[in-house]
Amino acid sequence: MFKQVLKSTLLLFFTGSVIAATQDDIQVRLQKIDPRIEVVEVKESPVDNFYEVQLSSGDLLYVNKQNDYIFAGNLLEITDLGLVDLTEAAHSTIRTKKIQAVPVKEQIVFAAKGKTKAVIQIFTDSTCPYCSRLHEQVPELNQQGVEVRYLAFPRQGPQGKGFDDLVNVWCADNRQQAMTDAKAGKKLAKKQCDNPIAEQYNLGRQLGVQGTPAIFLPDGRVIPGFVPAERLISELGL
Repeated sequence: MFKQVLKSTLLLFFTGSVIAATQDDIQVRLQKIDPRIEVVEVKESPVDNFYEVQLSSGDLLYVNKQNDYIFAGNLLEITDLGLVDLTEAAHSTIRTKKIQAVPVKEQIVFAAKGKTKAVIQIFTDSTCPYCSRLHEQVPELNQQGVEVRYLAFPRQGPQGKGFDDLVNVWCADNRQQAMTDAKAGKKLAKKQCDNPIAEQYNLGRQLGVQGTPAIFLPDGRVIPGFVPAERLISELGL
Protein backbone atom coordinates (compact mmCIF):
# COMPACT_ATOMS: atom_id res chain seq x y z
CA MET A 1 0.00 0.00 0.00
CA PHE A 2 2.66 2.49 1.05
CA LYS A 3 4.81 1.88 -2.01
CA GLN A 4 1.77 2.49 -4.20
CA VAL A 5 1.27 5.83 -2.49
CA LEU A 6 4.89 6.80 -3.06
CA LYS A 7 4.98 5.29 -6.58
CA SER A 8 8.54 5.82 -7.81
CA THR A 9 9.56 8.24 -5.06
CA LEU A 10 12.20 6.70 -2.81
CA LEU A 11 13.13 9.60 -0.57
CA LEU A 12 10.87 12.21 0.97
CA PHE A 13 11.81 15.18 3.14
CA PHE A 14 9.84 16.22 6.20
CA THR A 15 10.55 19.32 8.24
CA GLY A 16 10.76 17.82 11.70
CA SER A 17 12.22 18.21 15.13
CA VAL A 18 15.86 17.62 16.05
CA ILE A 19 15.08 15.11 18.81
CA ALA A 20 14.55 11.39 18.31
CA ALA A 21 11.03 10.59 17.10
CA THR A 22 8.76 8.17 18.93
CA GLN A 23 6.54 5.55 17.32
CA ASP A 24 3.57 7.90 17.76
CA ASP A 25 5.50 10.71 16.05
CA ILE A 26 6.24 8.48 13.08
CA GLN A 27 2.64 7.28 12.94
CA VAL A 28 1.38 10.87 12.80
CA ARG A 29 3.80 11.82 10.05
CA LEU A 30 3.00 8.79 7.91
CA GLN A 31 -0.75 9.27 8.27
CA LYS A 32 -0.35 12.70 6.69
CA ILE A 33 0.65 10.77 3.56
CA ASP A 34 -2.14 8.21 3.89
CA PRO A 35 -4.58 8.02 6.84
CA ARG A 36 -4.81 4.23 6.43
CA ILE A 37 -1.19 3.71 7.43
CA GLU A 38 -0.74 1.92 10.75
CA VAL A 39 2.65 1.47 12.40
CA VAL A 40 3.09 -1.95 14.03
CA GLU A 41 6.64 -1.74 15.30
CA VAL A 42 9.60 0.63 15.33
CA LYS A 43 13.11 -0.66 16.04
CA GLU A 44 16.73 0.13 15.32
CA SER A 45 17.77 -0.42 11.72
CA PRO A 46 21.17 -1.63 10.48
CA VAL A 47 21.88 1.96 9.38
CA ASP A 48 22.96 4.48 12.02
CA ASN A 49 20.36 7.12 12.93
CA PHE A 50 17.52 5.29 11.15
CA TYR A 51 14.62 3.25 12.49
CA GLU A 52 13.15 0.21 10.75
CA VAL A 53 9.38 0.74 10.72
CA GLN A 54 6.98 -2.15 10.17
CA LEU A 55 3.49 -1.30 8.89
CA SER A 56 0.32 -3.35 9.26
CA SER A 57 0.30 -3.72 5.46
CA GLY A 58 3.52 -5.72 5.71
CA ASP A 59 5.69 -2.95 4.24
CA LEU A 60 8.98 -1.98 5.85
CA LEU A 61 10.20 1.62 5.86
CA TYR A 62 13.32 3.35 7.15
CA VAL A 63 12.78 6.65 8.99
CA ASN A 64 15.57 8.74 10.44
CA LYS A 65 15.38 9.39 14.16
CA GLN A 66 14.63 13.08 13.69
CA ASN A 67 11.61 12.11 11.56
CA ASP A 68 12.96 14.17 8.65
CA TYR A 69 13.57 11.50 6.02
CA ILE A 70 11.87 8.28 4.98
CA PHE A 71 13.20 5.60 2.68
CA ALA A 72 10.73 3.13 1.11
CA GLY A 73 13.07 0.89 -0.87
CA ASN A 74 15.07 -2.23 -0.08
CA LEU A 75 18.17 -1.73 2.06
CA LEU A 76 21.19 -3.53 0.60
CA GLU A 77 24.44 -4.19 2.44
CA ILE A 78 27.67 -4.32 0.47
CA THR A 79 29.85 -7.23 1.62
CA ASP A 80 32.95 -8.96 0.28
CA LEU A 81 30.67 -11.72 -1.01
CA GLY A 82 28.27 -9.34 -2.77
CA LEU A 83 25.03 -7.57 -1.92
CA VAL A 84 22.85 -8.72 0.97
CA ASP A 85 19.19 -7.66 0.94
CA LEU A 86 18.61 -6.67 4.57
CA THR A 87 14.99 -5.70 3.92
CA GLU A 88 14.15 -9.14 2.52
CA ALA A 89 15.90 -10.72 5.52
CA ALA A 90 13.71 -8.63 7.83
CA HIS A 91 10.62 -9.63 5.85
CA SER A 92 11.60 -13.29 6.24
CA THR A 93 11.78 -12.88 10.00
CA ILE A 94 8.36 -11.22 10.09
CA ARG A 95 6.83 -13.91 7.85
CA THR A 96 8.25 -16.67 10.01
CA LYS A 97 6.93 -15.10 13.21
CA LYS A 98 3.42 -14.66 11.78
CA ILE A 99 3.03 -18.05 10.15
CA GLN A 100 4.52 -19.96 13.08
CA ALA A 101 1.99 -18.26 15.35
CA VAL A 102 -0.82 -20.22 13.68
CA PRO A 103 -1.85 -23.02 16.08
CA VAL A 104 -0.91 -26.46 14.80
CA LYS A 105 -4.45 -27.69 15.45
CA GLU A 106 -5.72 -25.18 12.90
CA GLN A 107 -3.46 -26.62 10.20
CA ILE A 108 -3.73 -29.94 8.41
CA VAL A 109 -0.58 -31.84 9.25
CA PHE A 110 1.09 -34.65 7.34
CA ALA A 111 3.71 -35.78 9.83
CA ALA A 112 7.24 -36.87 8.99
CA LYS A 113 8.11 -40.55 9.16
CA GLY A 114 10.57 -41.08 11.96
CA LYS A 115 12.52 -38.04 13.14
CA THR A 116 11.19 -34.65 12.02
CA LYS A 117 14.05 -32.84 10.31
CA ALA A 118 12.12 -29.82 9.00
CA VAL A 119 8.62 -28.33 8.89
CA ILE A 120 7.20 -26.56 5.85
CA GLN A 121 3.90 -24.69 5.72
CA ILE A 122 1.94 -24.49 2.49
CA PHE A 123 -0.95 -22.22 1.59
CA THR A 124 -3.16 -24.41 -0.58
CA ASP A 125 -6.41 -24.45 -2.55
CA SER A 126 -8.38 -27.59 -3.41
CA THR A 127 -9.18 -26.21 -6.88
CA CYS A 128 -5.51 -25.65 -7.78
CA PRO A 129 -3.99 -28.30 -10.11
CA TYR A 130 -0.44 -27.44 -9.06
CA CYS A 131 -1.46 -27.96 -5.43
CA SER A 132 -2.62 -31.44 -6.39
CA ARG A 133 0.74 -32.15 -8.04
CA LEU A 134 2.56 -30.93 -4.96
CA HIS A 135 0.36 -33.07 -2.71
CA GLU A 136 1.55 -36.12 -4.64
CA GLN A 137 5.04 -35.28 -3.36
CA VAL A 138 4.00 -35.26 0.30
CA PRO A 139 4.65 -38.99 0.96
CA GLU A 140 8.22 -38.59 -0.32
CA LEU A 141 8.71 -35.46 1.79
CA ASN A 142 7.39 -37.29 4.85
CA GLN A 143 9.76 -40.20 4.20
CA GLN A 144 12.67 -37.74 4.13
CA GLY A 145 11.73 -36.30 7.52
CA VAL A 146 9.78 -33.26 6.32
CA GLU A 147 6.52 -32.45 8.08
CA VAL A 148 3.99 -30.73 5.81
CA ARG A 149 1.43 -28.36 7.32
CA TYR A 150 -1.34 -26.99 5.14
CA LEU A 151 -3.03 -23.63 5.52
CA ALA A 152 -6.07 -22.55 3.53
CA PHE A 153 -5.89 -20.03 0.73
CA PRO A 154 -8.99 -20.13 -1.50
CA ARG A 155 -7.68 -18.25 -4.54
CA GLN A 156 -11.07 -16.81 -5.50
CA GLY A 157 -11.72 -15.51 -2.01
CA PRO A 158 -14.63 -16.14 0.36
CA GLN A 159 -17.19 -16.28 -2.46
CA GLY A 160 -15.42 -18.90 -4.56
CA LYS A 161 -16.02 -22.64 -4.75
CA GLY A 162 -12.63 -23.30 -3.26
CA PHE A 163 -13.65 -21.63 -0.01
CA ASP A 164 -16.55 -24.06 0.54
CA ASP A 165 -14.36 -27.01 -0.45
CA LEU A 166 -11.76 -26.06 2.13
CA VAL A 167 -14.43 -25.71 4.80
CA ASN A 168 -15.47 -29.28 4.00
CA VAL A 169 -11.85 -30.40 4.34
CA TRP A 170 -11.18 -28.61 7.63
CA CYS A 171 -14.47 -29.82 9.11
CA ALA A 172 -14.10 -33.44 8.04
CA ASP A 173 -13.72 -36.20 10.63
CA ASN A 174 -10.44 -37.22 8.94
CA ARG A 175 -8.93 -34.00 7.64
CA GLN A 176 -5.83 -35.61 6.13
CA GLN A 177 -7.94 -38.01 4.07
CA ALA A 178 -10.35 -35.23 3.12
CA MET A 179 -7.42 -33.13 1.88
CA THR A 180 -6.11 -36.03 -0.18
CA ASP A 181 -9.58 -36.68 -1.61
CA ALA A 182 -10.08 -33.01 -2.45
CA LYS A 183 -6.73 -32.88 -4.24
CA ALA A 184 -7.79 -35.97 -6.22
CA GLY A 185 -10.96 -34.21 -7.37
CA LYS A 186 -13.32 -36.31 -5.30
CA LYS A 187 -16.56 -34.84 -4.04
CA LEU A 188 -16.55 -34.24 -0.30
CA ALA A 189 -19.42 -34.44 2.13
CA LYS A 190 -20.68 -31.00 3.06
CA LYS A 191 -19.59 -30.05 6.55
CA GLN A 192 -19.91 -27.00 8.80
CA CYS A 193 -17.91 -26.16 11.88
CA ASP A 194 -15.91 -23.34 13.43
CA ASN A 195 -13.01 -23.12 10.98
CA PRO A 196 -10.01 -20.88 10.23
CA ILE A 197 -10.44 -20.64 6.44
CA ALA A 198 -11.19 -16.91 6.27
CA GLU A 199 -8.54 -16.09 8.88
CA GLN A 200 -5.86 -18.08 7.07
CA TYR A 201 -6.83 -16.55 3.73
CA ASN A 202 -6.38 -13.08 5.22
CA LEU A 203 -3.06 -14.11 6.74
CA GLY A 204 -1.89 -15.32 3.36
CA ARG A 205 -2.75 -11.98 1.79
CA GLN A 206 -0.86 -10.17 4.57
CA LEU A 207 2.16 -12.35 3.83
CA GLY A 208 2.00 -11.51 0.14
CA VAL A 209 0.57 -14.78 -1.14
CA GLN A 210 -0.90 -14.24 -4.59
CA GLY A 211 -1.32 -17.80 -5.79
CA THR A 212 -1.09 -21.42 -4.70
CA PRO A 213 0.76 -23.40 -3.69
CA ALA A 214 2.88 -20.99 -1.66
CA ILE A 215 5.53 -22.88 0.28
CA PHE A 216 7.00 -21.25 3.40
CA LEU A 217 10.32 -22.64 4.56
CA PRO A 218 11.41 -22.51 8.23
CA ASP A 219 13.74 -19.55 7.59
CA GLY A 220 10.96 -17.41 6.11
CA ARG A 221 11.81 -17.93 2.46
CA VAL A 222 8.87 -18.47 0.16
CA ILE A 223 8.77 -20.74 -2.87
CA PRO A 224 5.79 -19.93 -5.12
CA GLY A 225 4.27 -22.69 -7.20
CA PHE A 226 4.94 -26.39 -7.65
CA VAL A 227 8.39 -27.80 -7.04
CA PRO A 228 9.34 -31.49 -6.81
CA ALA A 229 10.25 -33.10 -3.52
CA GLU A 230 13.93 -33.31 -4.48
CA ARG A 231 14.22 -29.54 -4.82
CA LEU A 232 12.39 -28.87 -1.56
CA ILE A 233 14.67 -31.29 0.26
CA SER A 234 17.67 -29.53 -1.26
CA GLU A 235 16.34 -26.08 -0.27
CA LEU A 236 15.95 -27.37 3.27
CA GLY A 237 19.54 -28.56 3.32
CA LEU A 238 18.58 -32.15 4.10
